Amino acid sequence: MSSRQTSPHSSERTPLLSRPEDGSRTSYNDQSDDDDLPSVSVSSVESIENGKKKQSRWPTILALSILCVGVIAACFAFTLPSVIEEYAKQSIVFEPTNLSIDSFTSLGIRARVQGTFYLDASRVRNKPTRDLGRFGTWIAREVESGEANVKVYLPEYDNVLLGTATLPPVKVNIRNHHHNHVDLLADLEPGDIDGIRRVAKDFMDGKLKAVTARAVATVPVRSGLVRLGEQTVAQVLKFEGHDVPRMPEPDIRQVRFAEYGVPGHPEGLKAMANVSVKNDFPLKFDIPTLGFEVLLPDCEDDYLRFATARTSAIHILPKQNITASVTALVRQLPTSLTKICPNSNTSPLDTFIGKYLEGRDTTVYIRGGEQDENTPQWIGKILRETTIPFSLPGHPFDNLIKNFSLADAHFSLPDPIKETRPKISAVVTVLVALPPDMNINLDVDRVRADADVFYKGDLLGNLDLSEWQTANATKIGHDLLVQSIVKDAPLEIKDDAVFAKVVKDLVFGHGAALSVHASVDVSTLTALGQFVVRQIPAQGDIFVNPVTGNFQMPELKGMEVVDTSDTSLILQATVNLINPTEYSVSIPYCNVSLWVNDTRVGYAWLSADVIPGPNQITARAAWEVGAVGGEWLSQYISGYNTTLTIKSHADSIPNFPDPKVEMTVPTPKMFGPKFLKETTMHILSSTATLVLVSPFAMYVTSIDAAAYHNGSEIGTIAWEYPFAIVPGENLTPRLPVDWNSNAFGTIRDALGGSLKLDARADVGVKIGQWQESIWYEGRGLGAKIRL
Repeated sequence: MSSRQTSPHSSERTPLLSRPEDGSRTSYNDQSDDDDLPSVSVSSVESIENGKKKQSRWPTILALSILCVGVIAACFAFTLPSVIEEYAKQSIVFEPTNLSIDSFTSLGIRARVQGTFYLDASRVRNKPTRDLGRFGTWIAREVESGEANVKVYLPEYDNVLLGTATLPPVKVNIRNHHHNHVDLLADLEPGDIDGIRRVAKDFMDGKLKAVTARAVATVPVRSGLVRLGEQTVAQVLKFEGHDVPRMPEPDIRQVRFAEYGVPGHPEGLKAMANVSVKNDFPLKFDIPTLGFEVLLPDCEDDYLRFATARTSAIHILPKQNITASVTALVRQLPTSLTKICPNSNTSPLDTFIGKYLEGRDTTVYIRGGEQDENTPQWIGKILRETTIPFSLPGHPFDNLIKNFSLADAHFSLPDPIKETRPKISAVVTVLVALPPDMNINLDVDRVRADADVFYKGDLLGNLDLSEWQTANATKIGHDLLVQSIVKDAPLEIKDDAVFAKVVKDLVFGHGAALSVHASVDVSTLTALGQFVVRQIPAQGDIFVNPVTGNFQMPELKGMEVVDTSDTSLILQATVNLINPTEYSVSIPYCNVSLWVNDTRVGYAWLSADVIPGPNQITARAAWEVGAVGGEWLSQYISGYNTTLTIKSHADSIPNFPDPKVEMTVPTPKMFGPKFLKETTMHILSSTATLVLVSPFAMYVTSIDAAAYHNGSEIGTIAWEYPFAIVPGENLTPRLPVDWNSNAFGTIRDALGGSLKLDARADVGVKIGQWQESIWYEGRGLGAKIRL
């Protein structure tokens, strides 16, 4: 095995760290130039624990620790009295200067170790042992070992065999503080694969806080010409704290996605990335191309292959970042990966993508896959039998969906018999911002969503778009415009007070800016096939124009009385309404109360389909005439500027919260300019005829009236016989007039002409079962004076 001894001057292999070397480094005063490299002192477990605060950080991985332990064991494995043996255990120091992997072999690794070996008597605590040891080693001078086998076990892992090292012969000077330069190649073979896998898993999980290694070396030893036979030496080393390497955090950069396969007929998706890992160790070696399988847990916590991945050849340099190019291929997704799990509403793929889109760290599992012919089989075996978790850093996709909006919206208020929630039909438009590094064709055929609607930060309600809706997608630059026509999506009002604020701002304010926060499911068609991406966060704003923006007072036409009772009238009219918004609404039933000052005088109700622009609606009202109602009606007929207050109430819209609308509107003129349009007075017959204007048919049951000219009474009418009034203008029968004698001169002077009169009358009216006495006042009436 002498061929394995390598001089630092003659070897063509590049050591891990270049440094000046002196082949004659044997004097006591020789000092190491590598002050930043650690030294390893081999002793009993107790001595190591007492001296661990003085040790530097152990700079290598466990595999190379096997080699270091073996070198140390071989160096002091000679037969000496127990005192000399104890001296050797406590005084040995080995300072590794260069550690590198020379090559990968079919059975393991060929590693190169360079360092300095010496005995330091000052480490020996007992003075007699220290003195006898220095004397004995001064006499022996040199010790030479033959080829040695070192086995390293891990007591904390059921004494599993970690690996075996085969060391070449070593010849060292064992006098105190005599530095020996060691430069050798050793073959390392992995031990129990299950044990290595357990250690690797604890290392990846960050649970490897301390490691205890027990090295057992079988070494043939000689001193000078004396052969001392084959010796078996066992030593224990313990590494903890900073001496135990930590799992480095990978830095994943330049992630790119693209389709692969024949253009137009892709076979799958290709993902490319650069992965960088910090290297704190003075190691130098090359790792060949490696193949892996990327796994995801299925519904039963088993693993499903999601993708295959391959790394480029990796060149590891001492204490420099390790960078590798990784390419992953995702082919047709297995059904079990996209199938909904039992007692759940998500699939394994949904869980993975959902966490990733939310910016949370996601975990995939890595297992060795198919390797190329240049990779040793033992590496492939270890990788195949080892499955480790790999955390992908979360990437928040807050801006994945740029906009979520509704257009051509149609609101349907709930049917009082069939439904409890209003519904919305609209064109849902979603603008998806595709990452610039995602060079793939993406189509969307269906969408659905669960959307919360907010107003000024407060939750208004929930828009249920859970039913799948047909969609189409259009590529616009790097964005994807997805449109879907939604029909009759239920809107559940969550806060009545917020809803009332929205209605108030629509009716009396400047409109309502609603904010929509949605979780969107998208059925996609990609090179991987068809699958659903669930719970994509989306947000958008919808501005609803105010009703009063271009509001015009509704016009009432065709008023008629359709029913009566002793105390009320049921009126019906056609309402010409202009909807100034771009939204339409279906109103199966709506009821509001009518108020005069603080007194309710009736109700009005309607059913309608309101579209943007002009609308013609049929409305009905129940007028409950009492003292307040009669007074208001008298003022209205007399042409006063009257108003009505319209108020919503509980169940104004059945199964719908009270919108708390209250608005006072001027009463439209239904009786023309004047109820009493004109009068003709006949002097000889002492009668008068009146022209009355009415929007509906009724009976006048009595008239008790007086006419005035410039404040002086002209005459009075007392009539107690009913006559009919039809819609429009009506000429009454000749009504007897009782002239005021003081007014004859005024009347005579106006003969053949007219007078401007004021009138005050109490009029009895009857419509169906309802009848009432009202008063009327008219000013500036035209009265014709005839014979």
